[in-house]
Amino acid sequence: MKLLASFLALLLLLPTSSIAQQATNWVTLAKTIRESIVEIAIDNGACTGFIIHSTAKDDKEDVDYVLTAAHCEGTNLVADLQPAKIKAKDFKNDLMVLEIKNTDRPALRLSDKDAAVGEEVASYGYGYALDQPLFRMAHISAKDVNIGERVQYQAIDSTFVPGQSGGPVVNVKGEVVMVVQRGSNVAGFGVGAERIHDRMGRYFEVK
Repeated sequence: MKLLASFLALLLLLPTSSIAQQATNWVTLAKTIRESIVEIAIDNGACTGFIIHSTAKDDKEDVDYVLTAAHCEGTNLVADLQPAKIKAKDFKNDLMVLEIKNTDRPALRLSDKDAAVGEEVASYGYGYALDQPLFRMAHISAKDVNIGERVQYQAIDSTFVPGQSGGPVVNVKGEVVMVVQRGSNVAGFGVGAERIHDRMGRYFEVK
């Protein structure tokens, strides 16, 4: 009984808002991240991208860089309702950077490290031809997953939906830890932050 009383007393000392604050962090992050999400349209479908550099300059003109999946390449490429041109492309790692005119949208920050197994994350992207992107919670379920290729993927315990390709997966700090690239009926896969750093890190505004 003394042990139980001591445990209850310890609970009373904990901040009563800690659990609620942890839950509302994602609500706040969802609003912030939403500002950086970009819808990408091609002749035969749609994808998602996100702003990674909002202060870039090309020919002395302000431009934005958008990261998405390389398999989203197509003719008449449009991002955020404006023509986009390919700045960089890596088919092996399924990564592509697009350049569009300045949108005044904020850039997302790239995490220094891959997310750990068990870490809570969230994906955000367009899907099912809806006019609003979907915010979806998940956990990192595996690292360094090989799917018949040399590329090693991160895996989450939630599948992705059609149209979400190229969207960000972020941690509780709002940092990008993964890019949406492929999915099965039960899981989603994408390269992690360290691979993104290696291949496309130079295009991010905040490294």
